Amino acid sequence: MQKRFKQLPLACAGIVLGLTLAGCGNLSKIDSQGRSASPVWPDLSMAMQPKGSYPDLYHLSMVKAGMNKDQLYELIGRPHFQEGFYVREWDYLFHIPTAEGETLCQYKILFDRHRTARTLLWRTPACEEAAKLAMRNVKKPS
Repeated sequence: MQKRFKQLPLACAGIVLGLTLAGCGNLSKIDSQGRSASPVWPDLSMAMQPKGSYPDLYHLSMVKAGMNKDQLYELIGRPHFQEGFYVREWDYLFHIPTAEGETLCQYKILFDRHRTARTLLWRTPACEEAAKLAMRNVKKPS
């Protein structure tokens, strides 16, 4: 009986460790330079903000490789998907204005092993083009 009680904390610790490590994974296989040959896009139903957000286009235009997570968080906010702890990719759902109104686009940032942004991706070429056009037409705030 006493042996069982001694093993219980060890078993609980193993479960907690397993769950913690399961949350540390990335969706995509990212190399140490912050690149992925085949990025994996999360299912839209898994978004913490399933309707996405309307990014400040001026701030979005300032996002670039070489920024750290704090700088990105300040510009475009927290990621819209729960990837876990110490992840090296952030995923967003952004409403991007178009000539027809707007489109919902997935945006991904991949980080290198030092947690510096290295790769910025739009899920579709149409979203990338819409975002480029929208950011080109944005005026710098006064």
